[in-house]
Formats: sequence, C-alpha cells, structure tokens
Amino acid sequence: MKKLIALLAALALVISLAACGAKTTDETTTAAPDESTEEVVTDEVTEAPSEDESTEAPEESTEAPEESKEDASEAESESETEETTEEAKKAPQTKEEIVAYFNEASNKVKTDAKSVTKNYSKINLNGSMTLPSSINGILKLLGGADEFVGGQLEKNSQTTPETYTGAQIKAKYPVENESYASKLTAADVQSATCTEKDGKYTITIVTIADAKTANVSHGQGHAPKAFNVPLPATINENIPGVATGIVGTASMNYPSSTAKIVVDAKTGHVESSTYDICWTINFDKAGVIIPFITHDSYTIKY
Repeated sequence: MKKLIALLAALALVISLAACGAKTTDETTTAAPDESTEEVVTDEVTEAPSEDESTEAPEESTEAPEESKEDASEAESESETEETTEEAKKAPQTKEEIVAYFNEASNKVKTDAKSVTKNYSKINLNGSMTLPSSINGILKLLGGADEFVGGQLEKNSQTTPETYTGAQIKAKYPVENESYASKLTAADVQSATCTEKDGKYTITIVTIADAKTANVSHGQGHAPKAFNVPLPATINENIPGVATGIVGTASMNYPSSTAKIVVDAKTGHVESSTYDICWTINFDKAGVIIPFITHDSYTIKY
C-alpha cells in the first residue's frame, strides 16, 4: 500500500510538473453593440434684403462671405466624417476580422515587444477527477483525491512575476518555442468578440473544443494553435515506466478555452493578455480522467 501511495503521489507530482513545464493558459461571449454617431450638418441660409428694404450702401466687412463660411464648415464636417469612418474601419467586426486581428496583434508580441512579464500562472482542477474506486479509497487517507492533487497543483503554480526579453519571449510567450503566437482561423473559434473603450480594443476568443487524441502538436487542432497546451508526448515522457505499466499512456482533450487581449487601437500593440486553457489527461487503461485549467496573465511593453 505504501508503494501504491508513493506511486500515486509521484504520478500526481509528475503530472503537475509536466503541466508547469508546458506553461499553459472570463469568457466573454457577448460583444458590446457597435456605437456610431452620425453628425448632421444643417446649412443656415440668410436671405439678402431686397432693394426696397434698404437704400444704404452695404458696409465693408473683412469677414469672408457667408457662403464661403458655409462651404468651409461643410468641408470641415466632411473631413471629420471621413476621419470617423476611417477610424471605424480599423475595428474588426466579423468573426473572421476579429480572429485575423487577434493573430496579427498577438504575433507582433513575438517580434516587436521589448519585454513580456508573466504575472502569474495558476493551475487548478477543472472539476472532479474520475478515478478507480480503489485509488479513491487510498487517497482518502491523504484528505481526498481532489484535495491531494489540488494541493500539488497549488505548489506548482507560479505566483511571482517573471519578465522575459529577446529570445525568451519566443520561448515563453504563447505558443512556446514557436515564431508565432496564434495560427487560429475562424473555423477554430466558437466565438470572437471585440469591444472598444478609451482607445483600447478588448478581444476575446473562445476556441472550439478539441476531441481526445494521443498525438497532437503545436499548430494542430484548435487550442494548440494559440495556447501553451500540455501535449500528450510531454506527459508520457515524464511518467515513470512503472506508472505507465499501471495507468498506460496518456491522451489529451482540450475543452473550449479562452484568450483575451487588450490592444492599443492606434498602434495595434497588445498591452496585456490572459489565457485560460482547459486540458484533460486521460489514462484509458486505468479509467483515469483528470481535468485541469491553467490561468496565465501577461503584461507586454514596447
């Protein structure tokens, strides 16, 4: 029994470390309505007095004729309207436009950012685990299965900010060790919203859930195109051989996950981002299902 408890403890720790090593990451599904203002310019018309109404010669004036003022006012109004329209064109509206904008802005972090600070990376259970009754019984001695694994995850969460520069940004910022931060398409996305406030765009992307698989890499499926997802290969490489004999090899599925970025509308620079990545380890041989969620928060400087 001691060996089995030690094995389960080691397995839980290995899974926690694999999750931490993979460095993974509020879902807003309602987009704020587009606000637009239409400026109506009303021309003022002043009738000139008739000859019968005035016999005096008109006084000389240094002001421009009223008609010229109206023309200038109309031109200025048209210019302002054009600027407003041009600004409005910058805000993505459709799912396709929002996803494309998200990709462009996110990928610029890899190439243009001077520093990226990872504020925290918190790993939690995303619901209760499914375990064989025998294992549940043993883990009751440690306070319960969910409580035991939850404690291990808490120990392996990052709570102290870490700042990356240069090549570290490519290595650490989603997607890890890739030249891109997102390769999402509209077909990978369940919902995409963009709201504007104080010159900032807040873009929220929710991915379509990925089915269970034993073989997936970055850039494949849905979530692996934009998140630091733990991959099955990473999990399996870190499971001791004795544990593999008991639980088998791992397969993964990725429930719908959320990425949110705040972008400066003028520069297109991402100022902050949060990634909430859901991932589930499945050990089919042992009937084990362990659901996780990782919350990652970043601040970007240019």
